[in-house]
Amino acid sequence: MAIKEKIKQLRQEKNWSQAQLGSKMRIHQKQVSAYERGRNIPSTEVLMKLADVFDVSLDYLASEAQGKPAKVNIKDKELLRRLEDIDRLSDKDKGTILEILDTFIMKNKFQNLAVQKEI
Repeated sequence: MAIKEKIKQLRQEKNWSQAQLGSKMRIHQKQVSAYERGRNIPSTEVLMKLADVFDVSLDYLASEAQGKPAKVNIKDKELLRRLEDIDRLSDKDKGTILEILDTFIMKNKFQNLAVQKEI
């Protein structure tokens, strides 16, 4: 299943309108519509927000049913090179790196929440 179909399916399972999803994502309803029609492909940042809002894994959103990865737009070439290097590591080493990344991501989410509450 393509990303556009997954977004639409997950939104409908929650009984949310495109406007409601847009509000939760802090994007316009027209952008949600463009993702669902396949006119635009969500950036990595948007995919991460979608995974969080829908409470699914980023892997679920970014992978196709046939096992082909969906297109993810990573503009930072150095980050992309490092991710490719990580992909060649052993499963044990990848697991360690993912745990470290998860820790940093969670820390960042908590910091963002704290800043939002201060506003």
